[in-house]
Amino acid sequence: MNLLLISIHIEKSARAVPLGTAMLAANLEKEIPGKLQTNILNLYLQQSAAECAEIIMEYNSDCIGFSMYIWNRILALEVINIIKEKNPKIIIFAGGSEVSATPKNILDSTPIDFVLPGEGEEITVQAITQLLNGSAPKKISQIITPSPIKNLSLLPSPYLNNILKLENYRGILWELSRGCPFKCDFCYESRGTAGIRRFPMERVKAELTLFQKAKVKEVFVLDPTFNYNKKTAKEILLLIRNIAPNIYFFFEVRAEFIDEEMAKLFASINATLQIGIQSASNEVLKNINRTINKDSFSYRILSLHNAGAVYGFDLIYGLPGDTLEGFCKSIDFAMGLIPNHIDIFPLTVLPGTKLHDTALSLGLQHEPNNPYRAICTPEFSQEDMTRAEEIAEACDLFYNQGKAVPWFDIILTAIKLKPSKFFEQFADWLTDNPHKSIISHQIEFTAKQLRESGKKKLIPIASDIIAYFGYTESIDGSDTPYNFNHHPDDILDQLEAGITNLKELADSL
Repeated sequence: MNLLLISIHIEKSARAVPLGTAMLAANLEKEIPGKLQTNILNLYLQQSAAECAEIIMEYNSDCIGFSMYIWNRILALEVINIIKEKNPKIIIFAGGSEVSATPKNILDSTPIDFVLPGEGEEITVQAITQLLNGSAPKKISQIITPSPIKNLSLLPSPYLNNILKLENYRGILWELSRGCPFKCDFCYESRGTAGIRRFPMERVKAELTLFQKAKVKEVFVLDPTFNYNKKTAKEILLLIRNIAPNIYFFFEVRAEFIDEEMAKLFASINATLQIGIQSASNEVLKNINRTINKDSFSYRILSLHNAGAVYGFDLIYGLPGDTLEGFCKSIDFAMGLIPNHIDIFPLTVLPGTKLHDTALSLGLQHEPNNPYRAICTPEFSQEDMTRAEEIAEACDLFYNQGKAVPWFDIILTAIKLKPSKFFEQFADWLTDNPHKSIISHQIEFTAKQLRESGKKKLIPIASDIIAYFGYTESIDGSDTPYNFNHHPDDILDQLEAGITNLKELADSL
């Protein structure tokens, strides 16, 4: 049998690695050796359905499997329809989170022959075995019963057996565990499973050694609660420090499990941590089965900050019980902890989650189809959602893309403005001042804020600081598009001396 496994990625990027389909291929090779010719195909959302179908048909496959997720469901279904029209005899199946959430809906509304919800490695082997034994494709969904894989050590690594060739990818997805001990209502991760199952440490070490040998540059760790087990997390961090010190890692972590030792370990490697706050209000968080102790949270983030670790936060707007004002307070709380970046998203109400089941009782209106974004709640109107989106985009442009971390608090202190209000005013300013470079935006808007706060004399030093960090890669002697009022070295000397008050900086220079 010629089998084709397809991953449709958001775009060509370091994260566009077909780990899911490669895991299926590796287990099929182990469990059904010699009976399959398996290929893996990468496609992208920028390609049309017709183009994707044409590429797929060139493989002359007997059976085709799609990994279906929120971002590729529409395109995948369009491609499947085209393929079935061209050749109805080709067997087509699908798995992935979209299938797991609504298997019957996808099976009943498409020409797909069968679906494989849940973790796919074992049930794909069962399904292909049934096909090889002559079972009718349309009956496979009735025969197969999905269940979590209890022993992850039985699954072969597609990296170690060279199914995924590291030289073909800019980055690597590295799966360390499955399952989640938490029950956040908006998340599908732990629905139907209990606890965490981890891949064995021997595999972790072997893959890490391979990544270092292959000179992999970036590794995105697929483990939503990496530091839940402190002992295991620290063991892996020590392995990374000793085996792969040159690779950059991206982690999702929970703040409540960070201690000073762990903070120092994170700081000792090349890594960025992503930490979900979602909201700084316990009244809001209780509606999605989460909590936050702001004092404890702040203390643990301070340990990361003091150790020199790189970290960022996630916030969500449109949560049940939240308001635009409450969302802005969450921004102020998050920004007060000096994150290296802050990612702000609209609430998505994913099928299969508890939030999807309880949306009606909460008065939560959302899009019925992907991307399933929240439309409004009784407390968060559509107009408020639009305004929150504008604030989020302004924050991303000014703070994240503008690399404002080193100096943002210096500016805010001078103009005596809360971060949320600053981003709100910047969002309004952008509508009348489009099509400029990010640094130009920052300099001009900051100058406007200083003038309006009666501190016009501080504009030159503020502009210099913004330009210094914005053009830091080009002030090594080469030309920059900015004429400094003060020498960049003098600015750096004062900042390194601990002077962070804008007026004091201006006076000292």
